[in-house]
Amino acid sequence: MAELASRQRIHLLADGNPPEPEVHRPDGARRNLWRVDVPVGSEGEAALPGSTAIRSHPEELLSEIDPDVDLRGYRPEWLDLLYVPRLLPSRRREPLRRLSGGLIQPDLVFGNDNRTELAETSYPWGNVGIVFTSEGGVGAGALVGNRLVATAGHVVPWRDIAAGNWWMRFVPAYYNGQSLHGAGVESFVSDIRGYNPGTGADYEAAGYDWAVCRLYEPLGATDRLGHFGVNGYNPDWNSQPWWTHMGYPQGMWFVGASLQGGIAIFDDDSDSNGGVELEHRGDTSGGNSGGPMFAFWGSDPRLIGVQAGSEEDVVVFPPGTELGNVAAGGPGFSNLVAWGRTNWP
Repeated sequence: MAELASRQRIHLLADGNPPEPEVHRPDGARRNLWRVDVPVGSEGEAALPGSTAIRSHPEELLSEIDPDVDLRGYRPEWLDLLYVPRLLPSRRREPLRRLSGGLIQPDLVFGNDNRTELAETSYPWGNVGIVFTSEGGVGAGALVGNRLVATAGHVVPWRDIAAGNWWMRFVPAYYNGQSLHGAGVESFVSDIRGYNPGTGADYEAAGYDWAVCRLYEPLGATDRLGHFGVNGYNPDWNSQPWWTHMGYPQGMWFVGASLQGGIAIFDDDSDSNGGVELEHRGDTSGGNSGGPMFAFWGSDPRLIGVQAGSEEDVVVFPPGTELGNVAAGGPGFSNLVAWGRTNWP
């Protein structure tokens, strides 16, 4: 971890021989500031491309899971455990006012926006990170194994994957441009597995909107940052304000992770293949997708799902619509993480 934190790595496409960097002290620099010049080819800086990305049916993955795999979280001894993280003062910008006099607010926020901002490296808060993709998308993810990140399936750049040229980058405890753990504490994704529950309308079912990503760097290993555990969801827990959500809202006042606690699941919808839609009214907007929904089992923080999107349900009595956000969880989600821990240690 110390070596990762002290080195900033870049990937370059260079012409001819390996590039030879030059180091200079900028004129008039008042601090111990240095400039590194690296000769590059016509394509310049590049991302580390991914290798495999596959969507499978639940029964295909189930046959490849170790039934004794441990799904608990793990905290390295060198990291503090904080049940309540240290929050930053709000830097929220005032919302824009429309010509009609109304206000423009993020979608979907219920009443006042109850999210706060973190600059936190303790366990498990520092295990949540931002996800960047080759399609220009931004989401969130959480470490759930030695080199595993759980995120939403729709964060994955499936179009670029189909074209054969894709990448994903995960930065834990991202804040204002880099990881709070250190400049080099990040990793590109080498492999992805997600569920393919069917075709047509079922193909993008929100209850299956998860993916597990294998990192080139084992950031969640026991001598690094550790990782979350995972847990199924019991409908008896509905209406209990036990859950916390983290993400990376874009285009707002956040430069670090957002956090909201005290969230209740007000309804859950499931089917026979292990997908569960967990409906809640936590505040989310673009960049929260893939962020973990979790709670503590004693000292063990466990994910019950990842943020998928928002919904509008039609209700019969009283007539009208019911707004909510949706996290994707269920036994299928736990099985996917179990598959990752079994096959990508």
